[in-house]
Amino acid sequence: MSGVDLNLVTVVLAGLVDGLNPCAIAVLLVFVSATLLAVGATMEGGIRERQRALFKGGAVYIAGMFITYLLIGLGLMGFAGALRQDHVGTKLFAVVAIAWGILALQEALLPELGERLRMPPMLHDGAQRWVRRASLPGLFAAGALIGLCTVPCSGSVYVAVLALLSSRAELAEALGYLVVYNVAFVVPLVLLLGAAATPVAMRSLARWQLHSRASLKLVLGLTTAFVSLAALAAI
Repeated sequence: MSGVDLNLVTVVLAGLVDGLNPCAIAVLLVFVSATLLAVGATMEGGIRERQRALFKGGAVYIAGMFITYLLIGLGLMGFAGALRQDHVGTKLFAVVAIAWGILALQEALLPELGERLRMPPMLHDGAQRWVRRASLPGLFAAGALIGLCTVPCSGSVYVAVLALLSSRAELAEALGYLVVYNVAFVVPLVLLLGAAATPVAMRSLARWQLHSRASLKLVLGLTTAFVSLAALAAI
């Protein structure tokens, strides 16, 4: 796990896994569809004008999610920095991430024991209310709330990556990797936005995420374990 290139690959792949976790995909499908439909319903122009408005609204939604998730990472990184002596912050993040990852593995391998990694209903309902307003500020607020909603579902990967960065990287380098991670995190949403104009693709994605939940949670748990152990090994 040495070298900038390998670290960059690890951060990008972890961000993509985070963005593809079942909670995030389900939320993104629902809210991208709702966002595009809500904005499109306000348009009276032609198809091209309607699509332009749809993608503008979707871009604002993505920006709200990206900024929120990035700010969460900055806050956690600052917390780890305050506990830098003896790598206490790194160890704490790694242990929390491993415990979080175990829950993801349990949901993938033993789903009969229950599901614990889910979105808080209060935030979920609040985001729905903002989406229905169909305004750009409302869409930004909805994206911000969904950024918060995904933390309980996939926060294990994010915390594990922060543990890895706090154990190895200088501040400027860590901040750069943090931005790269969050760009990778929203890539699936950007792809969904691009596919939103084709209902067939949206239906296919919905079916795929529904039938792939266990596999995605397994990948989420294994990725968390890998990155967390790499962070501990780097101390």
